[in-house]
Amino acid sequence: MGKANTSCIKNVEFVKSVFSLKELPSELPVEIAFAGRSNVGKSSLLNAIFGRRKYVKVSSRPGFTQSLNFFLVNGRAHFVDLPGYGYAKAPKKAVERWQRLIEGYLTTRRCLKGVVCIFDIRRGLGELDMGLINYLQSIKVTPWVVFNKADKLSANKLKTNLERALLLLPHLDAGPFVVSAKTKRGIAEFMEVVICPLLSD
Repeated sequence: MGKANTSCIKNVEFVKSVFSLKELPSELPVEIAFAGRSNVGKSSLLNAIFGRRKYVKVSSRPGFTQSLNFFLVNGRAHFVDLPGYGYAKAPKKAVERWQRLIEGYLTTRRCLKGVVCIFDIRRGLGELDMGLINYLQSIKVTPWVVFNKADKLSANKLKTNLERALLLLPHLDAGPFVVSAKTKRGIAEFMEVVICPLLSD
């Protein structure tokens, strides 16, 4: 589907993995977080956005990300990979710890511009997915909805699943966006509408 337009991202550096709120790095002018189920392709999407093949670790074990992983973009923005949710095999105490970490981060980080909410277009929107969107809106954090894995469906099935999802979604400032981290479909549009304007402010 053509190469994604990642030209507004000049350089990317891994900063640190954060396991407690005390470890959060200093705030920068722009911060964008990425959230989604453990097997939704979040790491692959971040790699596509960064224009790197294997920069963000793609794990064969869902739920591998247990920390807030910070990346420095263009020397002035943080992209934050949040722990995945909805992984049934994770220990209950671990899940509760991640939830406290994520909620504490989302409610206190003043530089946070919004959260990219990544969903699997094949699965539609479940209770946990809608809970994420509604929670973000309740705390006045912008959700950007991205449906990944568009390459896995036929055009007709893709259209049907998107129409069903639209019936559930509340009002959004932009999107939703339908993408494929594998083929790069839709990523240029998402970058142009959401990412690049924030990096150029």
